[in-house]
Amino acid sequence: MRGVAMSEEAVDLAVLNWLKQLKSRPGIGMGWIRKIRTQRSIQGKQLAKKMHVSPARISVLEKDEQRGAVTLKMMQKAADALDCKFVYALIPKSTQHASKPRIRLDSAHMKEGKERQVSDLQKKYQRRLSKTVLD
Repeated sequence: MRGVAMSEEAVDLAVLNWLKQLKSRPGIGMGWIRKIRTQRSIQGKQLAKKMHVSPARISVLEKDEQRGAVTLKMMQKAADALDCKFVYALIPKSTQHASKPRIRLDSAHMKEGKERQVSDLQKKYQRRLSKTVLD
């Protein structure tokens, strides 16, 4: 797939606006895995079967996530079992020493203006989030 790189400013705007839509935590006493699992009416036993682990491991996994002790490998495994995309990101607090990220867009976006590209990206991410995480 061929694409065109967005300007650094457009990428920054798109990422910042998208991140504003995220909630810092899914809810008091609940991590992302449990929230998505319960929203989709999936029992712990069902998730355990999809992940090829014991039901007790699901309970431990959800508790580990809450206390920040879950591994990226287990988050990816849970995301796959929940039919989700796992996204891990580091966002610099200051852009003083940060290199600018670049996003490549598919050829359908090449004919449109940069504002339209940013808008399309925001809508795409908002749709994905609303389907899986946001209330």
